[in-house]
Amino acid sequence: MPPKALTLHACEQVLRFTRVAAWDDLSEERKVQLGFNLGIVALGLGLSKAEGYDAMAQTRMGTLSMPALHAHLRQLVAQHHVLVNESQIARDF
Repeated sequence: MPPKALTLHACEQVLRFTRVAAWDDLSEERKVQLGFNLGIVALGLGLSKAEGYDAMAQTRMGTLSMPALHAHLRQLVAQHHVLVNESQIARDF
């Protein structure tokens, strides 16, 4: 069953915002948006705390790189068979 439109949009947003090199490359507004969208992804895909929030917290603390977080999220999206629109992910912000 394909994800609901809100979950799909949130998947695209978290992948979009995690394209940056480091956590501090995001504005405070984007950090909030990333956290909000990750919450929607976690609920929509039924992720565990470790899969979602813990990975973001590790990135914020500097123990996980932003590229590693992006790769982790890509893997989760693929595992849940979410077909994202790459042009939405590639958009500037």
